[in-house]
Amino acid sequence: MRLIFLLIITLLLNLPAFGEELFISSAMGAKELISEVGKEFEKKTGHRLIFNFSSSGKLASQIEAGAPADVYISASKEWMEYLIEKGLIEKGNSQPFAKTSLVLVTPKNSKLSSLEEAGRIAVGDRLAPVGKYTLETLKKLALYEKLKGKLIFAPTVRQITIWTVTGNVDAGIIFYSDYLKFKNKLRLLKTFPDNLHSSIKFYAGVVSSSKKDELAKEFVQFLLSQDERELRKFGFLKVNGSK
Repeated sequence: MRLIFLLIITLLLNLPAFGEELFISSAMGAKELISEVGKEFEKKTGHRLIFNFSSSGKLASQIEAGAPADVYISASKEWMEYLIEKGLIEKGNSQPFAKTSLVLVTPKNSKLSSLEEAGRIAVGDRLAPVGKYTLETLKKLALYEKLKGKLIFAPTVRQITIWTVTGNVDAGIIFYSDYLKFKNKLRLLKTFPDNLHSSIKFYAGVVSSSKKDELAKEFVQFLLSQDERELRKFGFLKVNGSK
C-alpha cells in the first residue's frame, strides 16, 4: 500500500503545472498568425490562451461592455485608439506588430478581369477594418458610386473570403493574409497600392481591466518579438515603432 501511495505522489509531482488562463480578443484577419504564436507562447510559458476571434469593432464593443479580455488585437489603429480614449486599453502598452495588403480576389475558376465586371462584391461592414480600407480605396479610384449597389457587406474579412471561395459572390476585397490561407481556392486578381488606403497595420494592447497585467504584457512582447520570416508565412510584414 505504501509503495502504491509513493507511486501516486511521484506521478502527481511529475505532472506538468497548469498555468494561468489569458483571454485574447483578436481581429479575425490575424487568426492563423495569432493562433500559431499562441501555441508557441503556451509551450514556452505553460499558460493557457483562450481566443475570441471577430471583427476589430465587434471585439472593441465587447470589451467596452465588460467582456473578459486581457489582450486586444486590432486590425486598425482607430479601434485601438477608441479603447485607449475610453480608458479600456493601457496607454503606452499598445503597439503595431504586423502589416499586410488589400487585395481583390475571385473564385478560382472565375473569368472576371476587373472589379467592374462583378455582379456581387463582398466587402467588410462598418465594424470590420477591411471595410474601411475598401471604402477608402473605392472612393480614391472613383468607383464607389458606380459599384455601391453591388456591395454585399460581411461582418469579418474571413466571411468575405468564405463567400468568395464558395461562389456566393463574384469577387471579394480582403487582406492578402486571408488570400494566402485560401490561395488554392481563390484567384488573386489585384493587389491595391498602399497609397489608396490607410496603412493596414495590426495592433496589440493590454486591456486595462486585466487581472493578469504582467502576463498580458509578456504575451504582447512575445508577439512583437516574432521574426519576419514567421510573419511572412501568414502574409504579413513586420512593423517596428509605435505609429
